[in-house]
Amino acid sequence: MTVIASFCTSLDGFVARPDDSVGPLFDWYTAGDVEVPMVGYPITFRVSPSSAGYLREQLASARHSAFVCGRRVFDHTHGWGGNPPGGGKAFVVTHRPPPDWPEENLAPFTFVDDVAEAIERAKAAGDGNVGVSGPDIARQCLRLGLLDEVRIDLVPVFLGEGVRYFDDLGSTPAELERVEVVAGEGVTHLRYRVRYPS
Repeated sequence: MTVIASFCTSLDGFVARPDDSVGPLFDWYTAGDVEVPMVGYPITFRVSPSSAGYLREQLASARHSAFVCGRRVFDHTHGWGGNPPGGGKAFVVTHRPPPDWPEENLAPFTFVDDVAEAIERAKAAGDGNVGVSGPDIARQCLRLGLLDEVRIDLVPVFLGEGVRYFDDLGSTPAELERVEVVAGEGVTHLRYRVRYPS
């Protein structure tokens, strides 16, 4: 299984504004004519042909995969209405107790207080890759040597401030190996394999 972090990112390295809104970072999802339905969620993107091929492959690899996110992402998305991306199990890393939700909506979510445990349980729960959402969770995975792949949908805008994809990494011993570059309409898709020293 491959542990993957994937974010839409501005040229100055932000994945969201200070209030967690994404502004123009998601504009490319509606910038084309090719329809691509999202897996496990009732959304259909309309993207350019080159982005469509890339996105279909990415969504296919997420089908029935487990998913790990932080509490900030979980709260901001309202738990995706009980339908986490990919349609599989989701593990929420948090030190706060689960929200006061109807029990039936919490079924796909498991709350744990440790990133490494969340990744281990996600690998055991899914039959595909493990998706990582939330920049803080991605950073922790990178520091722990648990992140296998970094995907960036690079959008040609400057946000100026907000939430950075990778911030305060210190001396994290990791190198990136380019896997794929795809030029889309209003976005460039980048995939990197993460290499850690032996």
